[in-house]
Amino acid sequence: MALTAFQIARHLGIATPPRDATFPAVCHDTRALRPGDLFAAMKGENTDGHAFIADAVKKGASGVLHEEGQPVPKGVVSLAVKDALLAYRETALLWRRQFSYPVIAVGGSAGKTTSKELIAALLRGRWPAAVATEGNKNGLHGIPHTLVRLRPESGAAVVEIGIDEIGTMAQHARIVEPSIAILTSIGPEHLEKLVDVDTVEREEAKLFEQAERTGGTACVNCDDERIYRSGLRLSHARALFYSLGRIPSGHDGLEGKLLDDRLLVKFPSGGEEFPLPLEGRHNALNLLGALTAAHAAGLTPAEMRAGLATFTPPPGRSETHEWRGVKVFADFYNANPVSVGASLEAACRGGGARVWACLADMLELGRFEEELHRGLADPVLHHGVGHVLLFGPRTKHLEDELRRRGYQGELRHFDSKAGLTAHLRAGLRAGDVLMIKGSRSMAMDEVWEALQRG
Repeated sequence: MALTAFQIARHLGIATPPRDATFPAVCHDTRALRPGDLFAAMKGENTDGHAFIADAVKKGASGVLHEEGQPVPKGVVSLAVKDALLAYRETALLWRRQFSYPVIAVGGSAGKTTSKELIAALLRGRWPAAVATEGNKNGLHGIPHTLVRLRPESGAAVVEIGIDEIGTMAQHARIVEPSIAILTSIGPEHLEKLVDVDTVEREEAKLFEQAERTGGTACVNCDDERIYRSGLRLSHARALFYSLGRIPSGHDGLEGKLLDDRLLVKFPSGGEEFPLPLEGRHNALNLLGALTAAHAAGLTPAEMRAGLATFTPPPGRSETHEWRGVKVFADFYNANPVSVGASLEAACRGGGARVWACLADMLELGRFEEELHRGLADPVLHHGVGHVLLFGPRTKHLEDELRRRGYQGELRHFDSKAGLTAHLRAGLRAGDVLMIKGSRSMAMDEVWEALQRG
């Protein structure tokens, strides 16, 4: 598969270059560039790709996509545009359209990266070279980076889509053109720009709308009321529903039942069991959603089982460890009310153990910041968490709410991670359960690392 300079120019609506060239790949990083590639020079947060044009040409680039006014060495095809990032994204769409195999898009407020990694593992049961978003590169740059990695031998792809403001889902979904779309959950996320949860619901649902426009399949989580509502609005897309309970009558899909460390799934062909690679009901639901997407892509249960065996948990998400006899849920990569509630449920599942919830601020919640931090008192009280240790100025709202509601367990707020870590080291004992959670910029991984050093 390849693109030509004339094809790209026509798609971008720019002047056709004096001569054509065929590009076997599109590359934005000179370290990965191969002779003949098209080099996409863009301005990033830390570097400007235009500074590497000469290096790209020396390494054999036969064309350069760049912004107007930037010098390009003679002898290579120049594709000059007003906005290089926008042009790169459009070129990625053109590249994606060369492939008719399954392209699965994953959106939602929480659980995206875990679900993406689960789907990628399942796909490897049939297509070992399946492409997946690297890490959580799920935005303006990361999505096209994933799309231009598609190759004929890939067989399938899974693309994670993250949104942080109104309009971004429509922009991202349009260039992905998913043949299968799945939303993991809907809840408060990036409310500084997404305003409120109703807006989050409308924006995330645009992923289903794009799948509907292109004749794709929507995988609909019946256990999330807002996603289920979005799924019911679909009239032209194929919809596959999934639930850890019962799918409403009249819908096709997969039903799952949680059995300790296994998930029993009812397929059209019969019941199948799968090991749970991650703990917690929310992760069982993530697995069921991933299985539904793989089912939509045509995989057999046997292929799914083989692929699942290759799964590796993404760092900082639902990791479980043992430290001096303490079970540690290291779930510190990010946090919002949905994911914190799910993590608390997982930590308290089974009962009997002393549970320590080590919580830091949830960020980007806009005008709902105080309300949503106070709202964490609900799952803390519901699950009977015995020790609540807090860090960050926003968690003072949770501290105040728990005191107001007569919380009887240990409740402390710390001004430093060192003080928090010292208290954990002194108080934890074998048989306890510790959950560490907070938004990424709160760097709660430092608490876990410090514990291990002690």
